[in-house]
Amino acid sequence: MPSDLEARFRALSHRAPVASERSVDGGVSSMADLLERAGFYQGQIVQTIVIPARDARFLEPTTPLSAQTKRIADTLGGQLYTHQALVYDHVQLGTNVVLATPTASGKTLAFVLPTLERLLRDPQATALFLYPTKALAYDQLERLQELDRSLSGSLRPAVYDGDTPTSERAKIRANARIIISNPHGLHLYLGWHASWESFLANLSVVVIDEAHHYVGSLGASFGGLLWRLQRLTAHYGARPVLIAASGTIANPQEHLETLTGLPFVVVDQSGASQSARTILFWDCTRDPKTPPSTQAAYLTRHLVRMRRSVVVFSNTRAQAEYVAMAGSDRSHRILPYRSGYSPEMRRRVEHELRSGAIRGVSATSALELGVDIGSLDTVVLNGYPGSISSLWQRLGRAGRTNLEALGIVMVGGDPISRSLLANASELLERSPEHAIAASDDTDILTRHLLLAAAELPLSEESVTDGPGARAALADLLGRDLLIRDGAHYLSTRQRPHLSTPFMEREASYEIHFQGTRDHRTVERISIRQALREAHKGAVFLHFGTPFRVQRVDAEHRQIFCIPETDGHHTQPTLFRSLSQGRTLERLEPHPLLAMERIEALVVEQVTGYKEFDHQSRQVAKRKVASPVISSPAEAVVIACADPIYLGIEPEEFFAALHALEHALTKVLPLLTNGGTSDLASLTLRNGDEPSIVIYYLTKSHPSAMITKVMEHLGEALHLAERMITECSCANGCAFCVLDPRCDDEVIDKDAAISLSGSLQKLLHHPEPPTQGNDD
Repeated sequence: MPSDLEARFRALSHRAPVASERSVDGGVSSMADLLERAGFYQGQIVQTIVIPARDARFLEPTTPLSAQTKRIADTLGGQLYTHQALVYDHVQLGTNVVLATPTASGKTLAFVLPTLERLLRDPQATALFLYPTKALAYDQLERLQELDRSLSGSLRPAVYDGDTPTSERAKIRANARIIISNPHGLHLYLGWHASWESFLANLSVVVIDEAHHYVGSLGASFGGLLWRLQRLTAHYGARPVLIAASGTIANPQEHLETLTGLPFVVVDQSGASQSARTILFWDCTRDPKTPPSTQAAYLTRHLVRMRRSVVVFSNTRAQAEYVAMAGSDRSHRILPYRSGYSPEMRRRVEHELRSGAIRGVSATSALELGVDIGSLDTVVLNGYPGSISSLWQRLGRAGRTNLEALGIVMVGGDPISRSLLANASELLERSPEHAIAASDDTDILTRHLLLAAAELPLSEESVTDGPGARAALADLLGRDLLIRDGAHYLSTRQRPHLSTPFMEREASYEIHFQGTRDHRTVERISIRQALREAHKGAVFLHFGTPFRVQRVDAEHRQIFCIPETDGHHTQPTLFRSLSQGRTLERLEPHPLLAMERIEALVVEQVTGYKEFDHQSRQVAKRKVASPVISSPAEAVVIACADPIYLGIEPEEFFAALHALEHALTKVLPLLTNGGTSDLASLTLRNGDEPSIVIYYLTKSHPSAMITKVMEHLGEALHLAERMITECSCANGCAFCVLDPRCDDEVIDKDAAISLSGSLQKLLHHPEPPTQGNDD
């Protein structure tokens, strides 16, 4: 029987099978017919899935609505969907609830209505709404203010964040019964909790929107924040009910209970109506001469000309900018939308899309958590987003006002995409991924333990029950950041919040764009992004306009760009190396095979770049001197002894390892459901003992990701071998063992196939064969 991993990703060929060209519903949609008439169409539509419309299901709450709440419900449609009524009942009983229904199912009303009910029944009660972004917070404020006007202004909702004027803050704390904020702000404000005493003492409801967003290190930090909030509300005598709204994930109840340490019930069956939805699968490899992002640009422009309102999602900032630039013409603008832009620029794009001034937006994942733009009827995915959960989150951005929705999933030659094409009809049945918070992140646990002690004295019980591990406590005591006072621990620093950010932010570069209308136009990007995308000579896209990087001031972290007129784009060549640190674990599944889990430092440098014209033909290859950056990581080092025993000639060993490492890079996301961009690999020469290193960028240890890689290495090797074997190329290509970002082109495809098979045998047969006796 194939493993679950193999069963889910069993199709690794370059081209979807001919049978998949028949639509799942037995027919072809009219939209597909229209797209097939486009001049750039080369037979890319290989699957069509039609999800029929669904009627609404309604339910009366067991707990009756008060007259005021019922009046509000009547103005918003009257009847409650089943999931809205269930959430209402749970909240009125004081039960923590997580709502995990699809996009556009009326989640906002589901948590606003029971919150209003509790606040109207208790004139002193308050509520805290937490959103991951300021844009979402201000969008919610507009809705709550409209509701408050129908209640004679008794709730006085307000946003309290870094943009709130200092002169208004005390008034908001004293008068607002609903405060809307974000985790970064609340993290700081808890250091001054005495000034929030009235609000916290009467806190009745805490709303956590977009709860699926809090995963990894962000999830660990958010969990620490919620623990501190619970300590303070208990101190002031309040016990708020928690309402969480989550996107589609496999474990909403478990995830919220991990974040909060509290019991939750889950409501995951939506009663909302849903318009019909057509999903087309577009195989970019059917037109190998046109890069996928160029196909996405042509497709988006064609849809906009057909008067569709379109958002196209790309997986990188550079792709989103390129699609906006290449898809626009004199008559139809496609504006980019991503992180890094100022709030004013993002609001401008949102306003123009809502008003109909533009019909196309090219976005990154920034719009997954964006404000509600109800006019969208089409979503284009420029590449598989890395998870089923994110795929549905993006597709759900269209058809939010009962418009018939169209989704186009554009995929290339990577293993996940090929599997998706071959098994597209299974998409509806596939389970979304689990949301996992990095609860073992000791650095984050230590940080929140210190802040909690500064807010209120820590008792032994609270340390045991909270996120502060005993090792973190010992560390803080050893560094004299905490002292023991009888049965409690106290912070030696007053309000360490000022120097302790909610999340450690990577240092950034400031990019200056010359020749724009506003000569002060700047953008900030992280050091890692600057290294890869804004080195000297690179073409950097900003708001759909190309700029050439003219000068990089590494000392002051500033980058200066001038307009690019040739229409070219660039691709960096990276040199990566790794220095090994402390060994965390060592395994020897076979005397000839060793695996070490280590702490490491990953070093990266751009050594050059390739330049391409607008047809993606390479026109130049240049060297460049770029700053070196290093990042802490956890890694597994895979070392083999005696290549001759493995059937590989010593002089071919590095080329075999290097080719296999590139193949593993392509299948590694399968181990994590494509959920991380920080899992990578490289090949170290190490003289006569080369090794493969798989690493995960992290600031703390241990990392569950690397442990998972070690546990499933055999499956990853098997998938890599199949991918290489089924590739039709002669000596290796970008679909199997080549990586265009790697400067070292020493690879051997056939030797990689042989090596993968040998390593799998070593993993499955730990004892070496008995040697014959010459006597």
